[in-house]
Amino acid sequence: MRKIYTKILLAVILLFAIAPAHSQTNALTINGIVLDENNKPLDFVTVKLPNQNRVSYTDKDGKFKFTLDGSNLKSITIVAQMISKLAVETTITSSQFTSTVKIILKDLNLNLNAVQVSGVRKSTQLSNSSITFDKQAIEQSQAFSLTDVLNNLPGKLFSPLDLQSPKSITLRSEATGNATTNNTLGVAIIIDGLAQSNNANMQNKNLGSFGLSGSILNDYKNSVGYDVTFGGLDLREIPADNIESIEVISGVAPAQYGDLTDGAIIINRQAGKTDYQFNSRINNGSTNFSLSKGYNLNEKAGFLNFNANYLISNNDPRDNMKKYTRLSGGLMHTKHFGRNIKNTLSIDFSNKFDDAKMDPDDDRDLLTYSKNRKFGFSNRTSMEVNNSFLKRISLNFGADFGYQETYTQWYLNGNPKPMANKDTTGVYEGYFIPGTYTAKDHIIGKPKNFNGNLNFFSEYNMAKIKHFLSYGANLSISSNKGQGVLFDPEFPRFANSGSKNERPYDFQLIPPLVNAGFYAEDRFKLAIFKRDLSFTTGIRYDLQNGFGSIQPRLSTNYSIAKNLKFNMAYGIATKAPTMAFRYPGPTYFDIPLINYYTGDVRNSLLLVYTYKYVPDNSKLKPSQSNQFEMGLSYENKFFSSSVYAYTKNNKNGFNTQISYSTLNVPEYTYKVVNGAKPTYTATGKYLEKSGLSLSEVTNGVSSKNTGLEFYIATRKIESIQTSFSFNSSLIVSEYHNSSNSTVTARDEDINAGKKAWYGVYEALGNKNNSLLTKLNSDTHIPKLGLVVSLYYDLVLTKNNTIIGNEKFPIGYLDKYGEYYPITKYDPNNTDYGHLSKLIDKATQTKLPFMYGNLSMRISKELKKKIRFSVNAYNVFNLKADYFDDVTLQSYKYISPINIGAELSIKF
Repeated sequence: MRKIYTKILLAVILLFAIAPAHSQTNALTINGIVLDENNKPLDFVTVKLPNQNRVSYTDKDGKFKFTLDGSNLKSITIVAQMISKLAVETTITSSQFTSTVKIILKDLNLNLNAVQVSGVRKSTQLSNSSITFDKQAIEQSQAFSLTDVLNNLPGKLFSPLDLQSPKSITLRSEATGNATTNNTLGVAIIIDGLAQSNNANMQNKNLGSFGLSGSILNDYKNSVGYDVTFGGLDLREIPADNIESIEVISGVAPAQYGDLTDGAIIINRQAGKTDYQFNSRINNGSTNFSLSKGYNLNEKAGFLNFNANYLISNNDPRDNMKKYTRLSGGLMHTKHFGRNIKNTLSIDFSNKFDDAKMDPDDDRDLLTYSKNRKFGFSNRTSMEVNNSFLKRISLNFGADFGYQETYTQWYLNGNPKPMANKDTTGVYEGYFIPGTYTAKDHIIGKPKNFNGNLNFFSEYNMAKIKHFLSYGANLSISSNKGQGVLFDPEFPRFANSGSKNERPYDFQLIPPLVNAGFYAEDRFKLAIFKRDLSFTTGIRYDLQNGFGSIQPRLSTNYSIAKNLKFNMAYGIATKAPTMAFRYPGPTYFDIPLINYYTGDVRNSLLLVYTYKYVPDNSKLKPSQSNQFEMGLSYENKFFSSSVYAYTKNNKNGFNTQISYSTLNVPEYTYKVVNGAKPTYTATGKYLEKSGLSLSEVTNGVSSKNTGLEFYIATRKIESIQTSFSFNSSLIVSEYHNSSNSTVTARDEDINAGKKAWYGVYEALGNKNNSLLTKLNSDTHIPKLGLVVSLYYDLVLTKNNTIIGNEKFPIGYLDKYGEYYPITKYDPNNTDYGHLSKLIDKATQTKLPFMYGNLSMRISKELKKKIRFSVNAYNVFNLKADYFDDVTLQSYKYISPINIGAELSIKF
């Protein structure tokens, strides 16, 4: 079947390649010049024709030129952009084609009337429903990291700064449980055309022993984990200062992007000449400093940019016990080879240290830390081609090399413990360890990721319709050459838990993950009833973990009226399993056959049978999403608005399923010997050891997400210098675990000879719904260089309902593992009646009331060089507390007032 898919894909690409490509029958040359505010030419300005998928750059005289096929062209949209300048978008009509287009780029500052200080929703070449943040909107966020910018997305609550635990992002989903982890894993973060990978992250203990939720090393005191092994990237590690623009695709992504299921965040960084810029921020116990500068080396050497960022955050400055530190920076060199070739080389490094220090007053000696160092480079080359068919080629490639170290310790004071340490199946003598020691969990990983893509952009005419074709391929390789799990049997955290003990696990023995993809996408426009109907049709083929998948992507929009557009999109996407899911490591069952301890290890005996289980996850499928969205957008000179409805079905998500089994172990007898170890002999008989649990990775998670998004934003009302935006998001999500849960029966029932040793229960799911409304206002007074922004979040509803029934079993397993279904539960049945109500859970959690919260940001710019900003979360210090008389739990829905400040200086 995979070969058939490959042939189909190759046939589609070949069809595009041999499509009738007519030469330009009506050659049209567009000439232009880009100047600064003093009418001086600007060189190396990026000039785009987005509707024609063309890119060029100005020369030393500020001039640019495009040669197009002028057939049926009535207008052309031109976008000129340069770092530290306000981007300009202009449209020229056919009567202006022969004139030189003059574009003025102004310095970006708060004295400009056209500055956009908030993210906006708009249709782009990538998505009908993108939300974009330009440089000013990012700076206005006063962001310590990417998290603070993304808090402004619809459906996300404006929240106080929190740097003490990992931060990830979900898009268009309220699903809980493992669906949340899979959603964050499925959000691609793409920086400068390259996807940032978490596939080689293996900072976890053995999945077979501890399951998905129990294998992350935690700060036991605060119950917080510091690693994001199974989900998306930790957004705290991505500073926002050197980002030029962000585009968030919550809906269907173009066919160009693969290895994702739940949208993409496109981050662009751009090199060019800039002033020195120093930023400093404070917020409670958090402090952030950054410095950046862009140099114009000379006409031949190009541009060089550097940035450095340092952040330190204390959970509580009064005791300084919990601290998060981040140091990052990089160099970016851009060079133009003539007008048609642009090359950018980036070198980046980062160093994270998440540390929970030992409290001298805590006799448990709790200590946790997580280190993450990474060095990476990337190169992107874009070449314009003067060919009647092929117009542009881009080649992007990069690699990163990391060092990850996670450590926890806990002082234990108990009885001596039997311990086994062999890594093969068989019978052998174990030993005893003292019960008083400092238990240690230690993992060292060295993840390596390579990612590259080659893209072609072409034009051709077919049946008098101009087609813009893009096609290409990508390759990613992930490996981990770390020392792995450094388990020391002398200091185990959980000794003999469930008859299991850990063993060292060397990551260097694991083969790399190799994923490849190919795509082709065609964009064209038709005239229906004298209105434009635009199509983007694409197909993608990914080969992930040995599984091939064809992923169609379709996007269309139609101009119903002059200012009214209807749009629709559909797409299938997949995400490959990471190394942590693919290679979880062996599970060891250590069954004591003789446990004779006298208090003196010299005449004590521990005889152990070890069974080594090696999982085979080669059949683990990629997770998959199937998404459909449709919407209406209306825009005039007073306001813009849109409404979107969507449904997104995810399946084959990754989780762990617990199963129970029985081992037949040999029986031994022993004889006590005075002053020496007992002697032992095999009886030739076997005993049944039941209740042995094993967690296996499966494709057992699915979710269905349905939602409605409404957005309206006014232009600036000049009389009050204020613009308003309103958005409301309704999300209904259902999470299902297709793997039924298996629970062992009570020991007394098994010893009594009951037939049912394991009860099989229907897997529980969750149904979540939320309705969140955001009302924002931006008062921008250019003459004063002043911006006052108000953010009001109103949570109308947020409910959780548990789906399923775990009160009564739907079947059972006997001691041999044979399954017997139960069609109607009978509590008096002698085989399985003892299995009733082994698990009892609540059925619904409902928000008791709606609540709102007002936050504020103020920015003042002096002489276009100095900017001072203040932000306040929950500016009126409102409270929304609730005590549940049934569960006897208290809830706080709003955090107390939180104030931060920022100082930015350009020199």
